Amino acid sequence: MYRICFFCLLILSSSSANAFETAGNFWSNGQADFYAAIPGISPSGEPWQTAFERALAAWTQNTAFNFVTIDEFRDPCLGQDTAALGDRMSGAGFAETQCGSEFGENVLAITLSTLTCANVDCTGPAEITETDIIFNDTLQWDIYDGPLQNPVQDFERVALHELGHVLGLDHEFTSSAIMQPFAGDINTLQQDDINGANFIYNGVSQTQSIYGIPIQLPITQQIAGPQNSIQIRGTLDGSDSVLNDKPLDIYQLSFENDSLITLGMSSNVFDASLILARVDSTQQLVVGQTFQDENSGTGNDALLEQEIQAGTYWIGATIGDSGSGGSYAIDLSATTTSTAASFESFTSVYGVEVEVNPNPQIAGELNSQDSRFDNRFIDIYQFEVTSPVELRVDARSSAFDTQLFLFNVLENQEFGDVQLQNDDNGGGTNSTIQSLLQPGTYWMGVTSFFPNTTGNYDLSVSVVLP
Repeated sequence: MYRICFFCLLILSSSSANAFETAGNFWSNGQADFYAAIPGISPSGEPWQTAFERALAAWTQNTAFNFVTIDEFRDPCLGQDTAALGDRMSGAGFAETQCGSEFGENVLAITLSTLTCANVDCTGPAEITETDIIFNDTLQWDIYDGPLQNPVQDFERVALHELGHVLGLDHEFTSSAIMQPFAGDINTLQQDDINGANFIYNGVSQTQSIYGIPIQLPITQQIAGPQNSIQIRGTLDGSDSVLNDKPLDIYQLSFENDSLITLGMSSNVFDASLILARVDSTQQLVVGQTFQDENSGTGNDALLEQEIQAGTYWIGATIGDSGSGGSYAIDLSATTTSTAASFESFTSVYGVEVEVNPNPQIAGELNSQDSRFDNRFIDIYQFEVTSPVELRVDARSSAFDTQLFLFNVLENQEFGDVQLQNDDNGGGTNSTIQSLLQPGTYWMGVTSFFPNTTGNYDLSVSVVLP
């Protein structure tokens, strides 16, 4: 058993991509009892406790995690002194010190988490058994909406942030989120925060599509082979998107290799209908690679047995001939049939190898066999834009400092008017480009900021909605 501390300042970002960060720890039952009866009244006249209860309710109502409020004050420092590990009861309150230690400069609040390790080496995720939040009482506080009013801190948005740490989220540096580390104007949960909590507690996060339909991202999105099995459980109801007047759930998976798949959907309460559709980086359907079934399974089950090319696919779950909704199960098994390069590639007029890869998610590697650009290894991917769309491209790597290029390409393969590059907007060693693109052919280039650098990277292309 051990304890970790999160030092929290708060939030400011404008990106809309999903990029939440988790601490790797969790409450085993997706629920936490919280002693919440913070005494006192804010300068604006509202009790601190009222705002704290709203913050608890926001996480409970919008995510798969559940806070159970106990209307009783519990000193958050009880059991935290003399190297003890808490009192197994989670509480919150104001204090002038961190249980006897001075607050760091600009620290608004701190969350203390007591964890139980899964093994003697304390490796891997740990179970959270207690959390305590301490608000810095040496600062000026109030409760208010709207822009941050420095030096007066808004108690409720700080509480929202700290409660994110309580359920297992870490700071998010690149996306619009209450879990951003610096004080700012966001004072409500953002989609990235909700995605993060849901990812921890039900294994699914969410992104938006150009069609206005939310896309579910299972905890396992990359199918690497040689053999894989995935189970997805869901419910169709009136809150879902609609296809042909019937509720619809969509899940996204990426297959790294050509594969033979068996995809089944079953339900005890309605006639199952399955859709499998390949999509490209701009979320357009790839022509000739959409498959559907309603009755090939047993009874009301749907079943698809299909050879597919490597790429990114949407699995659509909907209702066939009968039923109004309810729970369902999707089971996928995949066997790699070819690990050869499944995407067209060619040598451009510049002598650089270009891969035609429409995947929204690409796992790549810079190595000494790659083409060179200004004495740096570079990978280039070509994709098509069929209608005006705002795209965000993210390159992430822990091996090297990434640099991104985005070129509009003319018919003769020469560069057009749009030339964007970035090496630091993604934070740390990551890079981000975001731009409204007109129809045409584009090249994405991934390289390193420093010469002769190699290593793995992840390239992600997402659609930014207005």
